[in-house]
Amino acid sequence: MSFVRDDLRPVQRRTALLLALCAAVFLVLLGRLWTLQVIQGEKWQRLAESNRLRRLPLEAPRGEIFDVHGEPIVDNRPAFQLLLFPEEIRDREESLRFLIDLGIGDEATIRERVTRALRTSHLPSIIADNLTWAQMAAVAAHRSDFREFEVHQTTRRSYPLGPAAAHLVGQLGEVGPEQLGREDNLKPGQLVGRSGLEKAYQNVLGGTMGNLVVMVDALGRQVSKLSEEKPLPGKPLHTTIDAGLQRAAAEAMAGQVGAVVALDPHTGAVRVLLSQPAFDPEQFAGFLDPGYWRELVGDPYKPLNNRALQALYPPGSTIKPLFAAGALADGARSPDDTVFCTGQVQIYGHPYRCWHAGGHGRVDVETALEVSCDSYFYYLARDVGLERLASWAHTFGFGRPTGIDLPGEISGLVPSDQWSRRARGHKWFAGETISVGIGQGPILATPIQLAVAYAALVNGGYLVRPHLVPAAATLPVPTGLPAVALTRVRAGMERVVNGERGTARRLAALGAPRKAGKTGTSQVVRKRDGVKWRDLPWEQRHHALFVGYAPAEAPTLVVAVVVEHGGDGGSVAAPIAGQILAHAFGGEVEVGTGADGAEEKPLATPPPPARGNHRGSQ
Repeated sequence: MSFVRDDLRPVQRRTALLLALCAAVFLVLLGRLWTLQVIQGEKWQRLAESNRLRRLPLEAPRGEIFDVHGEPIVDNRPAFQLLLFPEEIRDREESLRFLIDLGIGDEATIRERVTRALRTSHLPSIIADNLTWAQMAAVAAHRSDFREFEVHQTTRRSYPLGPAAAHLVGQLGEVGPEQLGREDNLKPGQLVGRSGLEKAYQNVLGGTMGNLVVMVDALGRQVSKLSEEKPLPGKPLHTTIDAGLQRAAAEAMAGQVGAVVALDPHTGAVRVLLSQPAFDPEQFAGFLDPGYWRELVGDPYKPLNNRALQALYPPGSTIKPLFAAGALADGARSPDDTVFCTGQVQIYGHPYRCWHAGGHGRVDVETALEVSCDSYFYYLARDVGLERLASWAHTFGFGRPTGIDLPGEISGLVPSDQWSRRARGHKWFAGETISVGIGQGPILATPIQLAVAYAALVNGGYLVRPHLVPAAATLPVPTGLPAVALTRVRAGMERVVNGERGTARRLAALGAPRKAGKTGTSQVVRKRDGVKWRDLPWEQRHHALFVGYAPAEAPTLVVAVVVEHGGDGGSVAAPIAGQILAHAFGGEVEVGTGADGAEEKPLATPPPPARGNHRGSQ
């Protein structure tokens, strides 16, 4: 009997191939299970839970802001917002129509908000802020039709001072992608500071958002709370601002365009920081109405611009005390040196006129300050030249930021030959120096710089760093100016208010305490002979300035006032500063009496300025 032996190798090869194929399929399935359950497990768990769970963002109440006396400048109030859960939308167009009918915005704005919400479908998005009772009732009445919407209680900012503190406290806005990437404690949809104190102290005021996980039924109604991560509220911020004085400044500046800064000359603590016109900060407490934003951006008065820190003005005659101090300190002038003012001087073959056509006669440094004699400072500028004028301006902090603890401050301009060649393409001409000597030409300062400079004049020669929060205070920096020079300059500024020929002598009627300061009128366009400033178009009128302080013997408050196109420092800016000083020291003031006894009241509402840039109102 014989056997046939089969070759089993082909079968073995096929078996091995089949086993390998099964192993590969198994490994693919195993890998897919690993991906789904381990790597993507959290994602799919979140999607599965979305059928019955909702995660609600819990906004952190921002810290309150208080004035120096503990009065709230910024507070919080309860508010209601509308949340959209994008994954629960059944009919997008129907949902959009419901939102439009709800009256929370125009169609384009609502569509943009919903489109943005759909990009983060796993998170609820804020569609509307500050819902009215009628809107909340409409959402509740249609809950069964629109499960994707939910009313959520939160807090929103409240501003007791209203627009009077708008530029001081600043704006809020939704956090952007770049800021989210930089700061881990911020979350999408959170409101953060965009300007003012809200931005400068975001890390103090902001807090950290929390989360709430709730179970809902088929109609979107909350059944139970599963977990809660409580938000961390922002911390309160105590400032140096005097709310009562801020209100008084806003009332005194009503209807005007310009800025007011008041500070303690010894510490730099800011008591008033006002820019007019202003915006309504309540509009920025939630979703900003696009129409209101377009109105602000298109306003020719530029209410978004913080003029106290960001507007540049020729200082006019307010620079004369600074140059007088520098001249006395350097020996360029002695207290007894005099000039005979005839109303016009001839320098470099060009006539330069004093503001007083008949001239002031023989004047020394104190009298020159009292009557604001241009001729005295024309000759001073000719004798010392631009470099020394610029050096004196730098000594008082011009040409660089003061360092105030707010964003957006600009440097101003102190001219030089190098600047002229770089910016204008030609050298500096000697005749231009004469104009700089009376604060005209290409020398520009902000109101906050003026306040800091005058603080140095009256505090013994120290440059202070203005600040709004006590923790930001720094030690004053000595300027090296001798006391004898400062004493003479202060005597001249006392005569501005209290002297027989002082350009702000009407402020003496305010009574105690004794006040001092310096008026200034900076030219915008050259005025024709015989034309009064009130007869010029508003945008061509000179800027009115006054920087004053009280008590004159031992100053505790410096006030800088700039009124754009106000016309005259003595009759417009000085009475505004007088009102503020009167409020600070408990006196009374009649607004509008000019230095010459004529009634020259500020315009109630200036006419719209011409569009475009012009010198001194940048």
